[in-house]
Amino acid sequence: MSSAGNITDDLCKICDGRIECAPTAILLISLVHTLYGYIGPEPDYFGRSNLPPAAPQGPLGRPAPQPPAPPAASDHKYRAFGKHKFLEESGKSYEEGPDVVLSDRELEYDFVVVGGGTAGCVVASRLSENRKWRVLVVEAGPEEPKMALIPGLTSEFKGSSVDWQYAMRPKKGFCQNRHELGCEVVQGRVLGGTSAINDMAYMRGSPADYDEWMLSGNEGWSFSQLLPYFKYSEGNYDKDIAKNRFFHSTQGPLDVGRYPYVDDNVDVLLSAFNELGYNYTDINGRNQLGFMRIQTMSYFGERVSSYTAFIDPIRKLRSNIDIETEALVTRVLFKDTRGSVRAIGVDYIKNGTKTRVKAKKEIILCAGAINTPKLLMQSGIGPKDYLEYLNIKVYNDLPVGGNFHDHLSVCLPVIKLTKTATTSRFSEKLKDISSYYAKGTGPLSANFQVVAFLETSLSDIIGTPDIEVRFRGHDSNMYYDRIDICVSLLTPKSRGQIVLNATDPVFGKPLIYPNFLKEQSDEKKLLEGIHEIVKLFDTEVFKTASFEFDPLPILNNECKNYEKVSEDFWACIIRHFSNPLHNYVGTCKMGSSKDPESVVDNNLKVYGIANLRIVDGSVIPKITRGSTAAPIIMIAEKASDLIKTTWY
Repeated sequence: MSSAGNITDDLCKICDGRIECAPTAILLISLVHTLYGYIGPEPDYFGRSNLPPAAPQGPLGRPAPQPPAPPAASDHKYRAFGKHKFLEESGKSYEEGPDVVLSDRELEYDFVVVGGGTAGCVVASRLSENRKWRVLVVEAGPEEPKMALIPGLTSEFKGSSVDWQYAMRPKKGFCQNRHELGCEVVQGRVLGGTSAINDMAYMRGSPADYDEWMLSGNEGWSFSQLLPYFKYSEGNYDKDIAKNRFFHSTQGPLDVGRYPYVDDNVDVLLSAFNELGYNYTDINGRNQLGFMRIQTMSYFGERVSSYTAFIDPIRKLRSNIDIETEALVTRVLFKDTRGSVRAIGVDYIKNGTKTRVKAKKEIILCAGAINTPKLLMQSGIGPKDYLEYLNIKVYNDLPVGGNFHDHLSVCLPVIKLTKTATTSRFSEKLKDISSYYAKGTGPLSANFQVVAFLETSLSDIIGTPDIEVRFRGHDSNMYYDRIDICVSLLTPKSRGQIVLNATDPVFGKPLIYPNFLKEQSDEKKLLEGIHEIVKLFDTEVFKTASFEFDPLPILNNECKNYEKVSEDFWACIIRHFSNPLHNYVGTCKMGSSKDPESVVDNNLKVYGIANLRIVDGSVIPKITRGSTAAPIIMIAEKASDLIKTTWY
């Protein structure tokens, strides 16, 4: 009985409040897990699971750390590592408790890729095409679980062991419906990275986005120069879209298409936009303004992450690529020769062992817009004053961690369904699981499907959108009787900051200050977007389908005290129901040497450091108009060409 109880507890933790943990729900999740496997436990970098059972127990049943007395400051055997001190010979970490053993392996590769995520998988795959080059990928998370391939379960991975489980600093101006938790942060800690747990949307953004990059000093990054890299990845199997050969390709490894399952609500939403006068468009084509049934990184009902597209097909065929999973990189190693600094390797910890790896050619950081700046700063590249305050040796004073931004989204669960609700009995859900397992169809094979791009009166560039609207089932992608309208700001002016945790710079979670809505124009654009989208309720399509506007779910707060049609009311709603869209960018900004905010040049090389390149969303100077997975894969494709050109 206790064993069964533990399984139930584990499943309840997995559903994390998004699925009711009733007996029927447990049975349903149990069946999915039986077919596709468990997500797995948290990565164990320090080998705590290998400790003998007789070890003294601390709070929550964890082993109580028993560190020896710290060494004298003059003892040359110890080296400062942030605020941690490691013993050269034994590798003991006095602040972590369990011993960290220093590996006696001496590893050397041509390229070391830190992070096997959205960008890292692409870079590693492309570089390993040269069989003379040896490539190592160091990924902090586990192998991609089979469950992650199911589109209908996307929301279940937020806050799980394949997510970094970060949170933004609580602020009063946004995410107030989460009370003291602050805005949630979703970042994949798994092979495939965030592309293994995101909403799977394939959106390139507007051509104007990339032309802006070029005009701000990034030569080689205009849309016409980048379109070939988008097409090089893309394998579009949607005949309606792929026939436009100027913008699309059918030959790339990244499968792009639409979900095989469409419920009645998708058709209602598309028809309502048509009634309002918007055009059906290919948002990845010439004109982004309008609406469409979304293109996704999927193949006939199964997720396609950057891992499944770029690494899985070649992993067993190429002996020159190695992948270390559940391995946490703790710092980049530098060699300073008469003021000339170059990156020479990395240290990583895996299962209680610290390993050092040297790179003959380059270190390539692909850890994402949060962990890449964190790793740079704890290695000695970043704001000089703060790093010196933390006793970290500074190799270059750069604005690492600044320019943090994301699409802020306001999700309102106000569409109440009657005739087209997709809620089902337990027996029907069992049939859906069987159908998906056997044929790859049914509700499990789809996620949100309808998206629209709108232009407000405050648009920066005429003819380009600054508002995205998407619709999703409330609390479930599959079985719902209410739809969330999510209005997202595509062109935020507000900028935030990533800061090292002063208490524990290396192993502590970074401090994330988003500063959402700091610029007044951001709130005004969101407000205009909300006013425009509520016009859907006046359409004959909505009335015929019995789509009702139900404000009760958004009035369980002080907003109910405002006059319902006032701007103050909607401003209150924005503060309460805003959340990040998890498209974090900008923290290692690409820009010219004259730009005081830039960290890398237009070849993605870190200023002042040889043999160190950054390839992920952190280099994006200004966020693109849409989900960032496709642009990040494009950046990785272009970076791979830049690296090949350098070393051939």
